[in-house]
Amino acid sequence: MKKIAIIGAGMTGLSLAYNLKGKNITIFDKSWRSGGRISTRIHDDLIFDHGAHYLSKKHNSNQLSEVLTKFDLIKEKEILFSTDLEKNKIIKKKILIGKNGMNSIPKNIFKKINIDSHFNSKILKILKNEKNNYNLYTNREEFKNYDLVLICIPYLQARELSKDYISFSNNHIPEYDPIYTLMLSFKDNTNIKIDGGLNLHDDISFVMRQNFKFPQLKYESWVLNMSSNYTKKNLDINNIDLEKYAISIFENKFIINNKPFFTKTHRWLYAQTNITYNSLSKKKWINSKDNKVFLSGDWVFGKSLSDAWDAGLELSHYIKLLDI
Repeated sequence: MKKIAIIGAGMTGLSLAYNLKGKNITIFDKSWRSGGRISTRIHDDLIFDHGAHYLSKKHNSNQLSEVLTKFDLIKEKEILFSTDLEKNKIIKKKILIGKNGMNSIPKNIFKKINIDSHFNSKILKILKNEKNNYNLYTNREEFKNYDLVLICIPYLQARELSKDYISFSNNHIPEYDPIYTLMLSFKDNTNIKIDGGLNLHDDISFVMRQNFKFPQLKYESWVLNMSSNYTKKNLDINNIDLEKYAISIFENKFIINNKPFFTKTHRWLYAQTNITYNSLSKKKWINSKDNKVFLSGDWVFGKSLSDAWDAGLELSHYIKLLDI
């Protein structure tokens, strides 16, 4: 049976693995876990969904819905949500979340797929061998003789990794928005009446309480997303200054008198797709002339979990037509 390497264990990589099940697949990821930006951070007894926050009930991937239901991975929550915090517009909003944090979704899909994997393995180089197949290299290991290499990581990284085998068009370069995410926990109740919202400030685009996701939390905990414009302008800001600034906005808006006892910042350079590859090229993946190296990811169709899943689904259809 021919060998397939999937580089990147985010939702696109997992979609490919799910849709190509039964084939000889190995998945690689530089992280210690699957999920990519679908990340749940645990610090002592604190828990934060600090990557993807939820899945919309109106998401457009039929297959992803089927997978989430079949594996019993999600629960529905109705929350008080402000569509515009500056204008105090509040609605009741139904959302879908992972049963044990958002990362439990890709984590459990990966478990159900049950394929060979190498985590903590950043692929640094791909070389064609004498058999006209491909060898993959980390800084300490070599993985030999793959018939097909499917690269499902951020576009610029994927392009650099595959540039010797693919001719790229400079007219079809997708764009990402970077986002700083802050995690805050308070020992005393803040008395904030909503569970989440948009447009707290020009520089803070999103806030969400974590306690309705994790009822076991002892302390009130929040995640704040800085706006992409602010993040772009302040990519080199130190975390202390960033946290002081963001907390001051949060406290002033909600009239909070107590300070958070825990703060943590994470910078997502490839947080969400701003301009998609599909919108520029009308294509659903990028491939080498020999149809052995393919690039895909959330940058193909859009920024959501369902967009990332559908990118893998579309590429899997083509690979099945090739009868690899």
